[in-house]
Amino acid sequence: MNNDQYQDPLNLTEAVDTKQKVAESEIHRTDRTIITNTIEAALTDNATTPSGFAPMAWINPISGNSGTITSLLSVDKTGSIAGCTDFVTSANTVGGVRAYQGRSCPDVHQKMKIIQLAPFQAEQIAAQ
Repeated sequence: MNNDQYQDPLNLTEAVDTKQKVAESEIHRTDRTIITNTIEAALTDNATTPSGFAPMAWINPISGNSGTITSLLSVDKTGSIAGCTDFVTSANTVGGVRAYQGRSCPDVHQKMKIIQLAPFQAEQIAAQ
C-alpha cells in the first residue's frame, strides 16, 4: 500500500481514568452476583460457625473470572445501611490478578448487592 492510501487507525478503546471504572470494566456484572452469593454463604456459615471467616473462592463460568474473598468485615450500622459488609477479594481476569475492596449491602428484598467496588488500597482500609 502506498502512503496516500494510508489511514490513521480508529481508536476503538478508551482510556480508563478512574479506579471505579477499572473495577467496572474488569469485574463483570455476573461476577458481582457470584461474589455477593459467596458473601451471603460466608455470612450464613459464620452465623453457625464460631471459628470465624475462612477465605472463600468464587468462579464465574460465564466470564471466566475467578477469585478468593479473603476478608469480610461488618460495617458499623450508624450512618450506613444495616447489614452491610465490607470485603476484599482477588479477581483473576483478562487484565491480570488484582485485589479489590468493596461493600455489599442488602437491597429492599434483603438480597446482598455490591454497592462499591474499587481496586484495593491499604491506606483506605486503615482509614476506616
